[in-house]
Amino acid sequence: VYPFWMKNMLFPIDIIWLDSAKRVVDIAADVPPCQADPCPRYTPSAKASYVLEVRAGDAARYGITPGDILR
Repeated sequence: VYPFWMKNMLFPIDIIWLDSAKRVVDIAADVPPCQADPCPRYTPSAKASYVLEVRAGDAARYGITPGDILR
């Protein structure tokens, strides 16, 4: 399980966690930059092998949902 925080980020992102089969196990959408310490942590609901950080809104824009397999 890989938690993330947004310290020193300047813009919001979507965080997409993938398992070893590249199946989406969770998405944190429109995660804002950290405003003050301690920064909130964003943790997936399941174990993941990979993480994608993309522009905020991209997961919804491309219809990416948990259970999808990314290629």
